[in-house]
Amino acid sequence: LLGGKSSTDLIRNGADEASVEGLFTVDRHHAPTMAMLSAIGIDLDDDEFVVRRTITRKGRGKIFIGGTLQSLTTLRNLMRTVIDISGQHEHVSLLDAARHRAILDKFAGIEPDVEAFSALFATYTQLRRERDALAASLDERTKRLGFLDYQIEELENAAVKAGEAESTIEELKRLSNSDALERAIESSVMALYDDDASLVSALSQQITELSKLRKNARELNDVVETLKTAYHAIEDAVHDLRHIHVDDASPERIAYLQDRLSLIDKLERKYRVKADELPILQDSLVAERSALVLSDERIDTLDKEIAQIAQKLIAKSAELSAARQKAAQILSHEATQGLHLLAMENAALEIVCQTNTDLKTMHATGGDEIEFLLSSNPGEPPRPLAKIASGGELSRVLLAIKRAIVDKDDVACYVFDEVDTGIGGLTAAHVAQMLKEVSLCHQVLCITHLASIASYADAHFKVSKYVVNERTQSRITRLTESERVEEIARMLGGTSITDKTMAHAAEMIEQAKGLNEGAKS
Repeated sequence: LLGGKSSTDLIRNGADEASVEGLFTVDRHHAPTMAMLSAIGIDLDDDEFVVRRTITRKGRGKIFIGGTLQSLTTLRNLMRTVIDISGQHEHVSLLDAARHRAILDKFAGIEPDVEAFSALFATYTQLRRERDALAASLDERTKRLGFLDYQIEELENAAVKAGEAESTIEELKRLSNSDALERAIESSVMALYDDDASLVSALSQQITELSKLRKNARELNDVVETLKTAYHAIEDAVHDLRHIHVDDASPERIAYLQDRLSLIDKLERKYRVKADELPILQDSLVAERSALVLSDERIDTLDKEIAQIAQKLIAKSAELSAARQKAAQILSHEATQGLHLLAMENAALEIVCQTNTDLKTMHATGGDEIEFLLSSNPGEPPRPLAKIASGGELSRVLLAIKRAIVDKDDVACYVFDEVDTGIGGLTAAHVAQMLKEVSLCHQVLCITHLASIASYADAHFKVSKYVVNERTQSRITRLTESERVEEIARMLGGTSITDKTMAHAAEMIEQAKGLNEGAKS
C-alpha cells in the first residue's frame, strides 16, 4: 500500500489474486497529503481515503486511490507524505538524501527564504535560456539580416504597386492597337460625314426630297422624322469619334511597359507570390528585419538583467548556506544526544553541507548539497544512513533524528519496527519516552516485544496467528484496558502470568500514563 514492489509470492496458495486495502484518515490541515490528493482529483469523504491494490498470478496489478485507478509512482509519492516506516529500508524517507535538504531547511526555519530564492532562480534560468537561444542563432541571424537587406532593397527599387500588372497589360494592349484604331476612326468619319458621298450627305438629300412630297403624302411624315433622327445620331457618333483619345504608341513607352511586366513576372517567380502580394511581402520582410535588430538589443538587455539577478542569487545563496550550516550543527548535536540515550554512546550524526557558489551548477534551492551521515564508532568514517545494515540500529538512529525534528517533518504517520532490537532496561525506557514525544506531533505505530515500550502506548493492538481449515490467518485486535494489562504481563513473564506480573504490568501502565500526561502538558 505504500508503493513497494509487488510479487506473485504474496498471493495465497490456491488463489488467483491477492487484494489488500487500507483506510487512511487524514488531517485536512496536513498540506503535503492534501496537495497530493488534490493533484490527482481525490475529494475526501469524512477525512478518509481508501487505497486498494490487487495482484494477479500473471504479475499484473491495479492500484486504486479513492476508487480511481492510479499509477505506482502516484501511490508512492502520496504515501510518502502519509507513512514513514523505520526499520524497512525501502520505505524510510529519511534514507533519501534528496529529502535531507528540505528537512534541514524546515529545522532552520528558512523555507520562505528558499521559496523566494527558487522564484528568483526560476527567473534567472528563464532569462539565461532566452539569452542562450538568441546567442546560439547569432551567426544565422547575421546571415539572415544580410539576405533581408538584399530582398528589401530589391523590392523597394522595383516599387511594384497593387494592380500595376493588370493596368500595364491593359495599356500595352491599347498601344498595340492604337494605329488600327486611328485608321478606323478616320475611315469612319470619312464614310459617315466628310466624304462627298458620305452617309450624312445621302441622308440630307433624301430628307430634302421626301419633305417636298409629304404634303401630299402624309404617310411620309414618320419616315422623314426617322431619317432626321438617324441624321442627328450619325452627327453625334462622328462627334464622339473625333474626340476619342488615341494613345501615343511611342516605342519608348512600349519598351518601358514590357520591361515592367518582365520585372514583375521575375519577382513573382522568385518570391512565389502574386504581383499584388509583393508590397505585402516587402512589409513582412521589413518587420522581420526590425525584429532581428531588436534581438541584438534584447541580448544586451538580458545580459544586464542576468548580471543583476546573479549578484542577488549569489548573496542569497550565501545567506542560505550560513543558515543551513548553523542549523546543521544544532540538529546534529541534538540527534547525537538522542543516540547516546539509545545505547549508542559512541555514535554521532554528522550533517554534511557541500556548498557550490557557481551559478551554472547551482539548483533552485541554492548551492548546498545536504546529506545526513552516521559515525557508529570513534575512528570510523561517517556513512550514509542508507548504508546502516542493522534494522534495530537504523530504527534508533531515525528515532533520534525524528525526535530532533519532531515539529518540522511533514510525514503524518511514523511506523517503527525493530526499534527494540538488542536493548532493554533504561535504554528501552528512553526509547519509549522518545516515541511518546514524537507522537505528540505525529501518529506513531510501534511494533515491539518490550513491555516497557508497549506500556507507553495510547492504544495497544495485539497481532496473533491461528489456523482455520489448514490455512494460517492473522488477526489484529485492539485490546481493552484489562486485556492490555494481561498482555503487558505476558510480555513481562512469558507464558506464566502471576498476580505479581499482573500487578507489575498495571503499575507500568499507570507510571507511563503519568509520564505521558507530563509530556503533553
